[in-house]
Amino acid sequence: MSEGNAGWFPITKAEGDRHIPSSAQLPDVFDSLYDHHGLLPFESGNDPASCRLLVKNSNIIPQCIEAYKHNIAGYGIALEYLPGESDATAKDEWNLAERFLETCNLEDSPEEIIGQLIEDLESTGMANMEVAWPSGSEFPTIFRMDPKYVRYTKESIQATIKRKRRISSTKQVEEFTQQIYARRYAMKRGTSVVWFRLFGTDGNENQIIPLRIGNDGAYGEPRWFGNAPGVVGTREAEELNVSYFSNGRMLSMILTVTNGRLTKQSMELLKNVKGSQSQGGILYLEAIGEETGGLLDEKVEKVSIKMDKLNDLLQQDALFLDYGKEKKADILSSFRLPPILVGQSSDYNRATAQAALQFAEEQVFEPYRKWIMNEIFNKRLFPAMGIFRVKAVLRAPSIIDPADRKAMLDFLADRGIMLVRDLIPIAEDVLGTTIDESKYSEGYLDTPIAQLASSQPALLDPEGQGDADDLQERVSVIAKRLIRKAKSEVGVHV
Repeated sequence: MSEGNAGWFPITKAEGDRHIPSSAQLPDVFDSLYDHHGLLPFESGNDPASCRLLVKNSNIIPQCIEAYKHNIAGYGIALEYLPGESDATAKDEWNLAERFLETCNLEDSPEEIIGQLIEDLESTGMANMEVAWPSGSEFPTIFRMDPKYVRYTKESIQATIKRKRRISSTKQVEEFTQQIYARRYAMKRGTSVVWFRLFGTDGNENQIIPLRIGNDGAYGEPRWFGNAPGVVGTREAEELNVSYFSNGRMLSMILTVTNGRLTKQSMELLKNVKGSQSQGGILYLEAIGEETGGLLDEKVEKVSIKMDKLNDLLQQDALFLDYGKEKKADILSSFRLPPILVGQSSDYNRATAQAALQFAEEQVFEPYRKWIMNEIFNKRLFPAMGIFRVKAVLRAPSIIDPADRKAMLDFLADRGIMLVRDLIPIAEDVLGTTIDESKYSEGYLDTPIAQLASSQPALLDPEGQGDADDLQERVSVIAKRLIRKAKSEVGVHV
């Protein structure tokens, strides 16, 4: 800096690349193909690549998506007969559906594919499943399609769809035909574009089953997208905190030198006064005073250095902590998830945790399971294979209110309805084993619990601390006693 000129010396982290690029900065694999193929572009910032980057930079959305995947698809797929059907009427369809689920993809199980589609839906608002059905093949093969490489056209193609449905009132299968306006679907594979048709429409291309969240636009929108500014803001706040701890508490300030100037070494020193390396030290600045007087009467003015705050903002440790908590709560609200499902369970007890899990199961996960299985299997794939009397369902966890369980068991036991054999499944669940009921006499297994309680009161007494408070544990203890008693009487061992 030349003498007499003021200057600004930033004492902050140097400018670098943005940590959350905007959608315009992200490469688009369809960049030059939209007009050529009549493809619909995404709205600004809503393309799959940008959405996935926001998810990656969020400190709460990945946990929410993982909670969805685990609780919706993590318990496996099962088959069920429709009402009024059984082995006598639909055993062949059951076997056909079972074979399809085991062979529809030789690398990923149907549960894994459903989990991948859920991740795509919750990350980008859209998911697509390819259905490859070679001519003459008994079963189709299904694949998950990465949303980053899929684009749609407008609904401008008139098509005919034929669907067979089982009418519940008559239990008969009938075929229905409808005229619709359909899209075409493009997927970028390498340098070429592969086209798909909507599942159930006529054509030679492979078919696609598209899924989306919401009805606004062709592609859908992730449920958290309204909180996207909060996602970016939380990331910015966290990086500001990191910068604060890395660069120290150095405040923006005005440094005034009167009757002189700082030496070059002092100015370089000021630029580096930040971070942990400046803690616990002494800042020594050197200034050169101005020379006054003539050639024979040289005089150097007295130099003074003064520092004043440019603002009164003092950053505190964990700056914006409350802001981050509020944004997490907003994201959880958009997913309709209780905090315990994403690991934030410090203020929960057993009763409130049970209620929160039951709420999520009834209001979020169970409707999601029914929707996604109907959209893929029960309304499309199964009818196309001639399966009308069997449906595929995603299993759910067993969530039973202990108070309801206790009331029911007490009611059954007091009235002599609950038998010894009724306790065995509970014991098997708690012990994680299988008990061979054939080793016990039918008369013993059919003995009412109330009858045993009246003749042997000690049998139902709690045993050990905690036994009386945990109904399931207590019932398992009773079952084990009954089994031990039976073994001693009949001389057999489990």
